Amino acid sequence: MSNVKVSRKEMEKIMEKKLQEVKDLEQREKDRREAVRQLSRVPGKCPVGKCTEIIFPSNLMMHMLHKHTHSVETTTSEVFEHEPLVVCFDPTGYEYGDNQCVASLMYGGVKNKVETLPGLSHLSIPNTALINDRRKFDNHLPIMMIACRSSWYAQLKDKQLERELVALNAKKSGIYVFWLVAPNTTRKLYYTLTVYDRHYLNSRSVVRTVRNYTHFQNPSDFLPHEDDYLVLRDSEVVEFLNFDRANSKLSGKHVKPSIPMEVIIYENPSKDPVRHCSQKELQEALQHVQELYFKESLPQIKGALKYSARGKLSIKRKPHSKTSTEAKLKSILSE
Repeated sequence: MSNVKVSRKEMEKIMEKKLQEVKDLEQREKDRREAVRQLSRVPGKCPVGKCTEIIFPSNLMMHMLHKHTHSVETTTSEVFEHEPLVVCFDPTGYEYGDNQCVASLMYGGVKNKVETLPGLSHLSIPNTALINDRRKFDNHLPIMMIACRSSWYAQLKDKQLERELVALNAKKSGIYVFWLVAPNTTRKLYYTLTVYDRHYLNSRSVVRTVRNYTHFQNPSDFLPHEDDYLVLRDSEVVEFLNFDRANSKLSGKHVKPSIPMEVIIYENPSKDPVRHCSQKELQEALQHVQELYFKESLPQIKGALKYSARGKLSIKRKPHSKTSTEAKLKSILSE
């Protein structure tokens, strides 16, 4: 009889524990829904420099897919939790202070787990105004990788002093700044950004959080106060590209000047180890970018075009800026 009583007490404790777990789960779900409702719906300017449109958070996906996915210089891809993606950065043609979109990404949570989509897991506001086949991104989070040519002096809090120093010594203080932006989220969203040369002999890597696209997007405004970005000096950019030049000479082919960059996005930095791309995966991604580059850059000629004719077609691009570093980039391209 006592054994029966003990088993009943244990059963009651188990039932109470299960009931409490259900209540806690319901409360967390309620809190997450409330957190989404509390997210600001205030619109912001598109972070791309030459785009002047003002966009609501729920419309950023539509705007990104419509305006910033058609350039050969922009990587467009669906990305998932802890899944590495390789993008290629071409530093030629960047004007000082002009933000450019390096990648347009659709973040879909954990791959093959619909319940982890940001719009369903209460990470972000669902997207609106998507039509046809783009409706599949209703609950994805739009993320843009932005790059900007700036100066070390942008880190100064005294902006008057910054302008004076840039005017005096801009050629020797050039940097490229990279960061990720998205609509505001209920929880922090992290990313690992790693810069490689083609042979894995040189690299830089940082772990950062995605910035709110409605905040300041001029490096001069946020560099003095934040650290959610990666900086490459002009000398580092030239060094990374020098590996491409050596590889181009050995192969006898003129390849697109680009620096491989690996992006890995995740919500919980301690949950799973970050898996980086293998050298084979990196090379395959770079080959794909080269093929796209040739396809987009070659002129449209009626009739058949033999492969041997490609060697006679110029694919040189002249940068707009006149800085000494970009002069070095021009010399790399011409060799």
